[in-house]
Amino acid sequence: MNDIKIEEYSDTYKSQVRDVIGKTLANVSVIDPKSLPIDDEDLNEIEKVYSGKGKFWVALKDKKVIGTVAIRDLKSGEAKLNRMFVLIEHHGDGTGQKLLNYALDFAKKQGFKKIILNTHILMRRAHRFYEKNGFIRVNKTGDKYNYFKIIE
Repeated sequence: MNDIKIEEYSDTYKSQVRDVIGKTLANVSVIDPKSLPIDDEDLNEIEKVYSGKGKFWVALKDKKVIGTVAIRDLKSGEAKLNRMFVLIEHHGDGTGQKLLNYALDFAKKQGFKKIILNTHILMRRAHRFYEKNGFIRVNKTGDKYNYFKIIE
């Protein structure tokens, strides 16, 4: 895990970010692999959407993006954990934990007291990961589970 570096997003990573997120969603059947690369609105303007008290980071191994995470300022004293994805071949190697810890530490320094997130119902590994890290599932909206965590 020491060879994994967390860096703030820059446009040089744009296509790799889309690739990591798309591949991860396709691996758990959330999207059809034929629909890749994904074209979500927030990924078109990462620096704008995740600005202010928010940020977007990438996990790098050998200068390649292997994971992503973001904190989005909801302007209500709360933040949203967004775009937490790790390539399947890096599941279990500590990359996800390192990304989550980095994002939560940042959110705490920004003064956020509560973090919310949602994750697709098919992403069972993510459910266990978030619950192991103290997130509480509060409800289901459509095909997503909603979670929160109080930051202390």
